[in-house]
Parts: sequence; structure tokens; C-alpha cells
Amino acid sequence: MQDEDIVERLRRRAAKARDRFPDQASDPASLVGNLVQDYEAAADEIARLRTALKDLARQSLRAMQPE
Repeated sequence: MQDEDIVERLRRRAAKARDRFPDQASDPASLVGNLVQDYEAAADEIARLRTALKDLARQSLRAMQPE
């Protein structure tokens, strides 16, 4: 199985739900609208965490380098 970027997968699922149910996708009170919001929020949070982890790793590497 090929490694797949979870952020892109979540964004594709949100887009697919929007395409299939355009009337419901914009309504956060509907099941589809709620799913779209959840997919997008999860993708945003994962992307934010990745950025934070990369920054933390860089800081750790800099701290370990001899001066």
C-alpha cells in the first residue's frame, strides 16, 4: 500500500462530499456539512501539528550541535 498524505486525503474527502451534496455541504447543521467541517478541521490540525513538530525537531538538532 502506498503511503498517502492524510491531510490531502481529508481535503479530498471534504471536496467529494461538497460535490456530491452541494446543498447540504454548506449547512453545518446537516450531517454532510458537519462531516465537511470535521474533515477540514482535522486536516488543518494535522498540518499545524506537522509544522510544530518539524520546528521542534530543528530546534532540538540546533541545541545538540556543539558551539
